[in-house]
Amino acid sequence: MHLYGDTLERYAARNLPATELAAIDEHISNCMFCTHALAEASVGMSSWERRGWLGRLVRIGPATPVEHSRGAELDRAA
Repeated sequence: MHLYGDTLERYAARNLPATELAAIDEHISNCMFCTHALAEASVGMSSWERRGWLGRLVRIGPATPVEHSRGAELDRAA
């Protein structure tokens, strides 16, 4: 059993049933291939940027389009 595609992404997001997460946790602790694949996937899931005068690294989440979130607010208000 190796992790690929959707399963790898869902595992990295911890979006799987508890029993499946536990099984994959155990597998990853013994499989260098899957450990490396998870590390590669995790790096791509979070972004970092430097902010402020000191250039501190700050983790930034995925961008939310402004028009979608603002449109939902306007729909609820109406």
